[in-house]
Amino acid sequence: MIKFDVSQNLKKRRMKRLSIWLFILFLTVNSFGQNYIDYQRTFNLIDEDILIQNNKSAIERLDSIYSNYEFIFAKHCIKALQICISVNDSISADKWLAKCFMQGVPLWVIRNDDITKKSLQYSTTYTTIQKFDSLYSIYKASIDINLSRKIDSLFTIDQKYTHKINDGFFALRYTIYYLQWLKNNKRQFAIIDNIIDIYGFPGERLLGLGDMTEDSSSIKFFKRNGLSFLGDKRVYFMLIHYYTTPRKDINDKLLHNVINGFIPAYQFGALNDFMARWGKKRYGDYQYFNVWHQDNKPENLDKINKRRLSIGLNTFEQQKRNIAIDNKLWKDKKVNLEIILE
Repeated sequence: MIKFDVSQNLKKRRMKRLSIWLFILFLTVNSFGQNYIDYQRTFNLIDEDILIQNNKSAIERLDSIYSNYEFIFAKHCIKALQICISVNDSISADKWLAKCFMQGVPLWVIRNDDITKKSLQYSTTYTTIQKFDSLYSIYKASIDINLSRKIDSLFTIDQKYTHKINDGFFALRYTIYYLQWLKNNKRQFAIIDNIIDIYGFPGERLLGLGDMTEDSSSIKFFKRNGLSFLGDKRVYFMLIHYYTTPRKDINDKLLHNVINGFIPAYQFGALNDFMARWGKKRYGDYQYFNVWHQDNKPENLDKINKRRLSIGLNTFEQQKRNIAIDNKLWKDKKVNLEIILE
């Protein structure tokens, strides 16, 4: 058996690759000015404003988001509306309610949250509510319906094979079903990769919110998962499945899509966590972002935080704090009484 000594040369190649990757990120971010890495960093700062009740600063940051970004994720539109209501700013609440509608948030979702439903009682929002159909039509016109149907067909197949592994006949799960699942993951990745090259990453910006907001039958889902779950995650989950086995990354094109708002930073981080957890060295030196799978070695935390901050994520400590706050709200059954955190 031939043994390879990779210790020094591979480390140098890894460091060079990481340095080039970060340099490209630096150039891209500074070349295009406003971008969705800055966007996410702004929402991280808004969280800090909320937690210390610096309402004036939070509203100013929201104004900068509203002015500088045509596309705003639905979850963040709801978050902005919650903040405006919490400080009794009915004028700003009207602006963000309209933005909610234009980004695909229906009235029944607004009514389902104990904070946002207050906006429907303001005199300032009366006209906006009456214009719901026309505002919502802007959202419908902005999404690629045909592409969404294509993704939906892929996701249906993905779920069929995934269901067989999770719940199928035990003796077949890790033999026939697993091999079918792997083959399907590879086949669907080729299609998704081609779609990314042509259209960009097929997530919320391209496809909208999917079927989950089409009618109020999804209300039970949001009561179980919260409004922070808003967004299209079909391709994200298919890629998660793809990267549960060793695969070559497409980080360069994914990073470009993070910058342009086609894929949220946390999804990029989570996909890399799967690469780091399940990848093989021959495919690259994948590094943890501690979004999903985690490197819990204390000596690596500084590097992990640098990676997180480079793509717009908050620090790992802030992420843990926010998750702890969210978990307590769920435990106390108060999740609909507080502002969504990142």
